[in-house]
Amino acid sequence: MRDKQLTLLIVPHDEHNVRQLKLSYRRLRILAAVLGVLSVLALAGIASYGRVASRAGRAVALERENARLLAENAKVSDIATNLARTERAYDQIRAMAGLAPEEPPAEVLPVGSVEPQSPTGWPLATKGFITASFDSAEGHSGVDIAVPSNTPVVATAGGTVSESGSDAVLGEYLLVDHDDGYETMYAHNRNRLVSAGVVVERGQTIAYSGNSGRSTAPHLHYEVRKQGKPIDPASYMR
Repeated sequence: MRDKQLTLLIVPHDEHNVRQLKLSYRRLRILAAVLGVLSVLALAGIASYGRVASRAGRAVALERENARLLAENAKVSDIATNLARTERAYDQIRAMAGLAPEEPPAEVLPVGSVEPQSPTGWPLATKGFITASFDSAEGHSGVDIAVPSNTPVVATAGGTVSESGSDAVLGEYLLVDHDDGYETMYAHNRNRLVSAGVVVERGQTIAYSGNSGRSTAPHLHYEVRKQGKPIDPASYMR
């Protein structure tokens, strides 16, 4: 059966030299299919370009945020170093004056505070600056405390070291098991002084702070866990 045709008449203004353009329905269907495929490809290309442009924009934003964090960490590191230098100079002046080194005040737990067997107090021999707080929504399971490298890291409660090792993210870390289901984590240390299975006392130096693992400046990552679940250490560090 002969294919049906569609005839197009092209008529100039002077109505001379009228032209005819005959297209079969089969060719029209092929042309429509080709145009459809080209339209789909064009839309796909536009969508792909949009995704690439969006990812490029996010990458630039992440680079800027990373640069900002690096600059802030550098400032925090400088502050911590200056603080340590000031404290050493103060101790030297007291020694030259014949005065005994200052002892930190005895820690008194307020009535109704966390129970005695739970981790309490500061996890470092000297004060530092909290640069990142606990945020479970963002996946930050502890607090980051900026201090100079080689600051003594102390156990905040008596217990048994359940883990002592190295990790690509946590660096040199320690996990201590305490009473009543509590655990404490100390990460990014320069070195560890105790191994797994060792019993430690509250206030005992168990490591020295550093910049190991995924870290951009010397600090201690400190966690408090209850029944294996990270909780906000803020109320335990008073």
